[in-house]
Amino acid sequence: MGLARQGASRKSVPKLLAALAAATVIWPAAASAAGSHTIAVTAAVLSASRCSFGGRRSRINLAIDPSSAAPVIGTSSIVFRCRGNARVASYAISADNGLYGVSPSTMRMRHATSPASFLHYSLAFPTSGTTPRNRRTTITVTATVMPADFQNALMGNYSDTVTLSITP
Repeated sequence: MGLARQGASRKSVPKLLAALAAATVIWPAAASAAGSHTIAVTAAVLSASRCSFGGRRSRINLAIDPSSAAPVIGTSSIVFRCRGNARVASYAISADNGLYGVSPSTMRMRHATSPASFLHYSLAFPTSGTTPRNRRTTITVTATVMPADFQNALMGNYSDTVTLSITP
């Protein structure tokens, strides 16, 4: 019985090899017919400087009148300095999502006593630039709350904490 099985097995090997060869010819065609996706890759080479913010904390206070039809805007000035060998430093600034935001484009402040209530806002600042070495440079950070976000908001205090990072 073992010999008969071996003989049958040997006869099916060429069929198996033929099936594998056909699959390798058909598979790439099927894979390429499935569609494609293009990825754009970009890079920014920053200077060999070391940039850091002066001070540890800034604050933007917003007083919101829910009957207003105008956006509520507040600003804060933040100072940084770049040191290093380069005469002119290139820098990049980014923000995290804050404590309650879903992403940098969906920032939220949380109500002080009703943790399930949020107030949406946007944060704007220069994301890159250049500055002379060792010069104190000031950027302005702007927080904006749109009327549609505050007109039906729960009365009370809202807050969020966002961390800005500067590179290099």
